[in-house]
Amino acid sequence: MALNTQGYFNCLKSYLNTNHYGEPQASSSEVVLKEKVFGQSGSKPIEYKVSLQTTGETLVIKLDAKKNGSSLPLFHFLDDTAKPWSKRCDFVVFNLRKNKLHVYCLEFKSESIPHDLPDQLKASVDWLKALHATINAYTSKRSTIHATKYVLSNHPDPTPYLDADGKYLQRDHTIGHYRYAEFNGLALADLDNSNIEVIR
Repeated sequence: MALNTQGYFNCLKSYLNTNHYGEPQASSSEVVLKEKVFGQSGSKPIEYKVSLQTTGETLVIKLDAKKNGSSLPLFHFLDDTAKPWSKRCDFVVFNLRKNKLHVYCLEFKSESIPHDLPDQLKASVDWLKALHATINAYTSKRSTIHATKYVLSNHPDPTPYLDADGKYLQRDHTIGHYRYAEFNGLALADLDNSNIEVIR
């Protein structure tokens, strides 16, 4: 049964385990994301914090949320050790805006842009597909999701890793790149990525 986007967003709020994976937000017009990221080997983790202006309704999921220092499996009935579904990005932001469900998969990095980053963000979109399919299988409820992927870094010179326009990763043109200073304070609706993955 196809639902309107508001109805599907309400489903997500009801079904997702926000007690463990949810990131509470203090304001309905701003999303604040904080993540500790390890830099060069042996260095202490650095906490990066960004805020994004929002319109509409948002729901923020921290996919790599930890309990007692380790991440819980996303699918408890599957072995999580070195499996494709054990990869995940830092945040998934659901934004219901103008009767359309936008989803932003965000990964925070420090001074590096690792070669396996595309696998990590692909796995996050695969998690969205699995979530979408699971809700449909159990409840017959579905709606369209528009997903985009981003990496944030503090790389001193990311140029060798980016396309000619300096917007997307060379290794995967669907992943938009921002430096933290450029990203902070933007409106969620203004994030620049024309490579939208549509999940129906």
